[in-house]
Amino acid sequence: MARTGTEAEPLRESLPYRVAGILLLLLAQPLVKIAALRIDDILLSPTEFRIRLGKDPTPIPEPFAVLIREHAKHRPNLATGNGPSSPWLFPGYRAGTHLHPDTIMIRLRELGISLLGARNRALAELVTEVPPSLVADALGYSRQVAFRHAQAAGDPWARYVGSRKAP
Repeated sequence: MARTGTEAEPLRESLPYRVAGILLLLLAQPLVKIAALRIDDILLSPTEFRIRLGKDPTPIPEPFAVLIREHAKHRPNLATGNGPSSPWLFPGYRAGTHLHPDTIMIRLRELGISLLGARNRALAELVTEVPPSLVADALGYSRQVAFRHAQAAGDPWARYVGSRKAP
């Protein structure tokens, strides 16, 4: 059954906040950094989708890339003076500004995302799957922070560098 315009509106209105939630929960990004992402931080190629968060652009898996692409095509708040040439992935309500991180925080809570520890938990999961130095480079964290999260998670990657013998 096709959705009417009125039924589709709540979904379209919540899309920016669902995208922000993905960036928080999947890539452990702080809301301040999410709010300040620019449209040119989205990198598309014929074969993959990446987002620039740190030194190296991070690949985004396809189920989530679809939502981010849809959001980038239909960004809200472009009629507030920002216009279609707005550099922000999350344009704000005032011309030339991005969405305030507190606005994102409030909406994520309304969508049922518990922010308390969500970013730290996501980072802990990432550093148990991938060496912390790679996570740090890809997501824009310092290596010290990434290794501290790996140690707290009891991950063997945290001991890897110290266990290697110099040549």
